[in-house]
Amino acid sequence: MKNKRTETGNETALQETKRPLALAAESNDLFPSVKRTRTYAVLKSEKDFTFHIWTRPTSFYHAHDNYIEIFIVTEGKLVHHFNKQQTVMKTGDAFIVKLGQYHKHSQYQNYSSQHINLTCNVDFAKDLLKLFFGSENVSCQNRLIHLNSSYFETVLNYQKLILEAQNEEHRNLAIKSLLAFVFGVFYAKEENDKAPDWLKAFMRKLASLDFGNEIHLADVYKLSNYSQTTICREFKKYTGKTLVSYINDLRLNYACNLLESTTFPLWKISNTVGFLSQAHFTRLFKEKYGITPLQYRKK
Repeated sequence: MKNKRTETGNETALQETKRPLALAAESNDLFPSVKRTRTYAVLKSEKDFTFHIWTRPTSFYHAHDNYIEIFIVTEGKLVHHFNKQQTVMKTGDAFIVKLGQYHKHSQYQNYSSQHINLTCNVDFAKDLLKLFFGSENVSCQNRLIHLNSSYFETVLNYQKLILEAQNEEHRNLAIKSLLAFVFGVFYAKEENDKAPDWLKAFMRKLASLDFGNEIHLADVYKLSNYSQTTICREFKKYTGKTLVSYINDLRLNYACNLLESTTFPLWKISNTVGFLSQAHFTRLFKEKYGITPLQYRKK
């Protein structure tokens, strides 16, 4: 068990435990029988945004007129209530709540649950989208998506950085990065829904690649019959990311797994995930997570 800290002035409380168990695939049937210390943390940093981890459903109806709320189920299952509807959410599900929409959660059968709750004001969300995606179009409609394994692992990595941050500046940076990432996922999902069928097929093939092996862009382009120029243009248009940036994100997620589960030196991890230059790998890692790979491993 790590340190327990309370700062009453900023309404900031932090109780740290081991990293929450990331349940594989649909193995939630195992969850109710797992006994371990539960985590409850409230990290209220700046007025523009908040980050919470809830180990029980928020069983009271509430709404936000000027704040966008996003929650991500990280363990178990729960029921989300809104508009007289009930939706069962499972590990890896994320929901963005419409402004002014009253909603609450309740327990699903005998399942335990844990979820991340993020809020930020609309102006802050617009600034994030403009900075990262060149768009101020904030979707404030009720929307449920399921995070693929790569996206879900990224969320857990950011959660770890937030809970183990050494100071408020690092914590705030990690929270902002998580918000930008989650907004990006919802933004990309909306654009993907509009994407042509050939591009959707290309992205499915891309997601199935083994990034533990060396992959060349020339081979990636062969996944589609369209030209390199068309693929790059349409990919950026509908995802908000360049193809190279997207592939690098997948590689960095894999690097996090290796940093936690192996004692490989950095040069070997860099090569394993597809970076030929360790310096380039370290720079991209720090840009994404705010710390170096070695600092990440020591946490």
